Amino acid sequence: FQSKTMKTITPQRTVVAAFSTSQNIPQQSGFEYDSGEYILSIASPTSSLPQHHLSTCVAAALSNRSIVLYDTNSGQVTQRIDGVHDGPISEIHFFPWEYYGLGNDTISGNDGPGANNNHTPLIISASQDGTIKVFDIRSNRTSQAAIPMRLNLAKEQALSVSLGYGGTLAAVGTNKARISFFDLRYASGHNPSGNLMGSYVDSHTEEVTQVRFQTVQQPGNNVKKTVLATASEDGLLTIHDPSQPSEEAALLSVLNVGIPLRSVGFFGPACEGAYALTGNETMSVWHWDSAQKVSDVGGYGLRGMLSDAVGNAGWKSAVASIGMNTDDAASAVEYLVGCTWSVIDEVSATSMQMPSVVSSPALHLLAGNSHGDGFVFRMDADQIKPIMHLKGGHKGCIRDFCWVNGNNNNGSTNRLITGGEDARLCEWDFSGKEHSTPKSRDERGRPISGRSARRDNSKNGGADGKKKFGSPY
Repeated sequence: FQSKTMKTITPQRTVVAAFSTSQNIPQQSGFEYDSGEYILSIASPTSSLPQHHLSTCVAAALSNRSIVLYDTNSGQVTQRIDGVHDGPISEIHFFPWEYYGLGNDTISGNDGPGANNNHTPLIISASQDGTIKVFDIRSNRTSQAAIPMRLNLAKEQALSVSLGYGGTLAAVGTNKARISFFDLRYASGHNPSGNLMGSYVDSHTEEVTQVRFQTVQQPGNNVKKTVLATASEDGLLTIHDPSQPSEEAALLSVLNVGIPLRSVGFFGPACEGAYALTGNETMSVWHWDSAQKVSDVGGYGLRGMLSDAVGNAGWKSAVASIGMNTDDAASAVEYLVGCTWSVIDEVSATSMQMPSVVSSPALHLLAGNSHGDGFVFRMDADQIKPIMHLKGGHKGCIRDFCWVNGNNNNGSTNRLITGGEDARLCEWDFSGKEHSTPKSRDERGRPISGRSARRDNSKNGGADGKKKFGSPY
């Protein structure tokens, strides 16, 4: 571990997503967020747009089964889709820009409602009610799915969804140990059928918790192909080539993690690495093409190692300064949120006279605790370095995150959006710019005053539940 002082940042903006009308929870300090809706999944068009396009939109799936779109510049709601599903929403994504086959002006949103939000107009959602739906957010009838799809087994739940081949194919992981594929290709003059094309039924023996498409570069040449990673409660991470005619022919690698999985993804310059996060809050990294494990990343002691790292980087003194029990420093990291292969600018303090800015892509891990703190770690081959402490935004566990690359009012482009069980969306500016301490705001952009806007750091302000849910080394 490298234990130099990490940077502490406060949120540039905090938005309370919704307040539940079905609960009557006393507004006690540390528990006031329990009267709000959980944020289950968030998405941004950032990963779907060409590099020169900017996005100021974030979509959040709430526990009241609605999807809400926010403008990150103002923190205000631009659109709401109520009653999206009859069951909890598992995951949402924006369609990739190439799906539309349109010019730059159309991609930028200059063709209709919401043009100033610079986002692609279709969102896909998957739900535990067994349905997958596509919504056109340009339509005046957004509550009616443009493309409704349904799994074909009784009581089959859609636990994860991913879009591949430019958005023309949707893969869905289900609780029946299946990966189902839906056709989203446009036919001349007709909307996509959304027909079920087939399913992989032999890859897993328990529920499929996550599916992820990725375009990768094949070793030794510049040829690119699309692969699909699937993760399951059976502890297996499988890699398929869905272009092949059968499930057996499509199977490329089976990575036996041995622990129930909840989050997987690719990393590396050519996406040659794969990471796996488990329900036991452990992590491993792999070279997926050879099915070789590269590292267990601390094994079952990972959370303790990460807590020690942030403790050595200044967390212990921060805990003491706000009056919390210093024993909490030993559990600074209680759960893992997810990973991202991205550029996060940081100052290297190897030389006090000539500090340098590290701007190369790397595998980063976001972790947190029930007090609402988040920590960003750079996961290098020879060290794990805590680089960011996300402080003062959340009051409970962080559930999901995404990147936004649009210019905001401060001219920043490198921003992280986090959503949590406290019903809050927090915007974090990693550019190093200084901001005044923001006020919490509701979904209409109005400041929240009183006890519901304060945080009591002397108590456990988090929910009991944890989030269920990069060249390799």
